[in-house]
Amino acid sequence: MIFSRHVTALLIKFVMIAIISIVLLPLFSQITAIQAFVIALVLTIVAYLAGDLWILHRYGNVYTTIADVVMAALVIGIADQILHYTMTITAAGWIITLALIAFGEWYFHKYLVIPMKTVGNEPPV
Repeated sequence: MIFSRHVTALLIKFVMIAIISIVLLPLFSQITAIQAFVIALVLTIVAYLAGDLWILHRYGNVYTTIADVVMAALVIGIADQILHYTMTITAAGWIITLALIAFGEWYFHKYLVIPMKTVGNEPPV
């Protein structure tokens, strides 16, 4: 049961980040949708493991959302360095992409905390 909650949460998070990344990153840079998909996949795994499983239940939604935005900026920034000749995202692209990720993460954390309150032995947030 806990496994299925994690799978569901990962899928929801991935779909949210993938939609934002696949629509906005190619719009504000020269990367392909496939490259944006890979960025979304990496970001989903990193942010879920570090943010949603570790930070959320210890520090709450505000700090987790901030951490998720920082992780998104780092993952996108690293991808920008790796794909420097094809990516080079604009400042507007950074701001809009990170703002939408923050917005989505804020509500995703609210969804995530509700079922976790009754399952885990951590105190509710």
